[in-house]
Amino acid sequence: MKGTVRLAVVSVLCLLLFGTCTFFLRNLIFGGVKATYEEAEPNYSEYNDQWISYEVIACLGCYAEGTESYNFIPTGHEYYYMVWMVDGSVMPLSVSKKADREYLDALTDATYDYVDGKTDMIEMEPRTFLGTVKTQESEANQYYREALTYLEISESDGWVVRNVLLDCTKTRASYILLCGGVMMIPVIGIAVTIVTAKKEKRKRCLLYTSPSPR
Repeated sequence: MKGTVRLAVVSVLCLLLFGTCTFFLRNLIFGGVKATYEEAEPNYSEYNDQWISYEVIACLGCYAEGTESYNFIPTGHEYYYMVWMVDGSVMPLSVSKKADREYLDALTDATYDYVDGKTDMIEMEPRTFLGTVKTQESEANQYYREALTYLEISESDGWVVRNVLLDCTKTRASYILLCGGVMMIPVIGIAVTIVTAKKEKRKRCLLYTSPSPR
């Protein structure tokens, strides 16, 4: 009886954990693109945990590298790039995948070739990035400010400097895997509870069936 009750309690708690995780990440797992970066940036807090897109046409380089984490657990590296937007303003964007870094590094070279007059246009195809919008961490924001100063980009000179980060370090698949990992917790918890209950039952059976000493 105790084993059955314990199993029921563990099952309910674990399923609640999985349900809570899925509920809070539902927009990132099931939702589509809610807005472009230009639309979301002025009121970015209204777009928490929703997919935002932006078509990158020019890049001014990587200004910071950090450790990517989820709930304070390190999960990889993230790289911060300064993107030169189609309206002439600049924005921060972060990526983690090698293919994204390689594209942005190559786009940076193509952008400076255009700026230096070596080419008549940026000779790379634009690419749309998908991510979420949020404020930069203090250290990354400090490097962003230093990069702006180094490149002599300031609002006093007519530039529009956007500070909201487009975080492209995670994909829909990564959130699905996260929920899948959480879903394994109830499975493991139930399995452990069943095994423990069977062991206790076996012990009681052995105790009751063992011969009495003569």
